[in-house]
Amino acid sequence: MCVMTGFGGGVGMFGDSCGALVGAMAALGTVYGRRQIPADPKASKEEMGGNPGLYRLFNRLPNEFKQRYGNTQCRMLTAQWRKSNWLCKDHALYCRNLVMDMAALAAEMSVPKDLARWGSQEFGEHVAGMK
Repeated sequence: MCVMTGFGGGVGMFGDSCGALVGAMAALGTVYGRRQIPADPKASKEEMGGNPGLYRLFNRLPNEFKQRYGNTQCRMLTAQWRKSNWLCKDHALYCRNLVMDMAALAAEMSVPKDLARWGSQEFGEHVAGMK
């Protein structure tokens, strides 16, 4: 819990990546993340970008989030509460629902550990131009 404390408000109230998304990514990392530095760079490249590959798996989360909610940025998702009533009950419930939804998705992707399914899907939006 202490590691996740700063994720709220788009990471430390900065308003960028939604803390629910970042938290779900951290949860997936505890299941699928690297435990040591790879000895072979070629094998590492295949593990990360191959098919199945870890980046394909991790890429599913922000793309699914954006599909469901239209944006991944806290400041956009919570715009209606920014200027008037940030600490209101409606805002808290909205964010709680985001957290619960992303926790459920991370759990679905993790248990049972299913890299073959999630790590073999096509990349969604991403910066590397990989297919």
